[in-house]
Amino acid sequence: MNIFIRIINRIRFRRTIKGDESANVVDSMVKARKLYKELSLAVHPDRHPDRRETAENLMRRVTANRHNYSELLKLKTEIEESL
Repeated sequence: MNIFIRIINRIRFRRTIKGDESANVVDSMVKARKLYKELSLAVHPDRHPDRRETAENLMRRVTANRHNYSELLKLKTEIEESL
């Protein structure tokens, strides 16, 4: 009986995971570190002394999302527009 329940649960689990979700996890693990380093260097407050408050705000947001690749991509476009 337990074997059948385990098989059914495994099938349900596979159906709930979508391709986008699993791709985001892999992208987050592989690509987020490199993008985080790039963005943290770009928005560091020491590089923008005239716009220190904006740079500090962006730096906080980049640091908070350092493991989330999709959010870092959104922040990258925002950084390109603002700085």
